[in-house]
Amino acid sequence: MMREQKPPVTVYLSYAQKDEALKQEFEDYLSIMQQTQVIASWAECQVKPGTDWSQIIDPHILTADLILLLVSPSFLASGYCSGAEFHEAFERSKTRRETVLIPILLHHINLAGHPLGAIAWLPRGKPVSSWSDRHKAWLNVDQEIRQVITHIRQTF
Repeated sequence: MMREQKPPVTVYLSYAQKDEALKQEFEDYLSIMQQTQVIASWAECQVKPGTDWSQIIDPHILTADLILLLVSPSFLASGYCSGAEFHEAFERSKTRRETVLIPILLHHINLAGHPLGAIAWLPRGKPVSSWSDRHKAWLNVDQEIRQVITHIRQTF
């Protein structure tokens, strides 16, 4: 008897344009899960020029099982990332128990008073940029995310 293959977990990745290099490093770690169809990820860099961002981005946030935020001072300074996009993702994770929101801290930042300050972030202990070996930081994040994805696939 063949086991039914579960559909991939849909992942929405939000980041500030200034953090593009770190986003690319992170996507290298996600690529194995994409290639094996464990996840299907989407990031705003896939929006074509001349397109209304919200018409493209909002449906991806609304259908994501896992929302990953690459948090940095640039992310919080971005009107779009920390505004409409964040609030849509945050509300989605609060009102739909099947949606998991994980902030990934790229750089040190004071999140006191910000809704992100109340959410457990990755990597645990210190931001990605503070690790002496960033690849170890990304591996730590990857391992934690794999556990969350396994839970999502088993539960929902």
